[in-house]
Amino acid sequence: MLKRVQVWDVPVRLFHWLHVASIAVLAVTGYYIGNPFVVVPSDTAQTYLMGWMRAVHFTAAFVFILGFLVRFYWFFAGGGYASWRDWVPASKERWAFFWKQFKYYVFLEKKRPEYMGHNPVAGLSYAVVGVMIIVQALTGFALYAEPFPGGFWRGAFGWLLTMFGNQALRMTHHVMMWLFGAFFIVHLYMAVLADVEERNGALTSIISGVKFEHVEEG
Repeated sequence: MLKRVQVWDVPVRLFHWLHVASIAVLAVTGYYIGNPFVVVPSDTAQTYLMGWMRAVHFTAAFVFILGFLVRFYWFFAGGGYASWRDWVPASKERWAFFWKQFKYYVFLEKKRPEYMGHNPVAGLSYAVVGVMIIVQALTGFALYAEPFPGGFWRGAFGWLLTMFGNQALRMTHHVMMWLFGAFFIVHLYMAVLADVEERNGALTSIISGVKFEHVEEG
């Protein structure tokens, strides 16, 4: 029998899709800023288009960071599967589950462990992505502050320009974009795989919030 379990609450689902949308916009506009791939008839039009791309990029960045900060708050304010404990293996039991799941991924275990929330390997990988987001945000805000000789942004992030220089920050920001792209592909593959193997609504749960637990009848 299948038991209906509410796993992802509304804030988790809302900010998940907000992040998906903002990352898509950031990737397209960011790639264009680094490599303008749209041919326009004049330099003036090119400058105008670049200005719009930068404006959209910066707006999406602020939306993303706002969502990230709210989700970070929800790690502590939210309960159950939204908690930070579902991301970081902070207990011996969670570490035991981590190695069990890891062995399955490297083909040392035949039976796939089942979890209602994040499996421990996925949870820890999301924590790593959180660190990547912080690096991306710091380099991005430093580059955003570069045209402004004074004010808040230069005061808060200008030290990165002094320490690492423009080109190093741009390269780091660009490489991180491709790492996020790689993570998206792996994340989508793992979600589909979990949905097929576990048959518990893993893929649709990020929309409905509901997964199904297998229980014995009787």
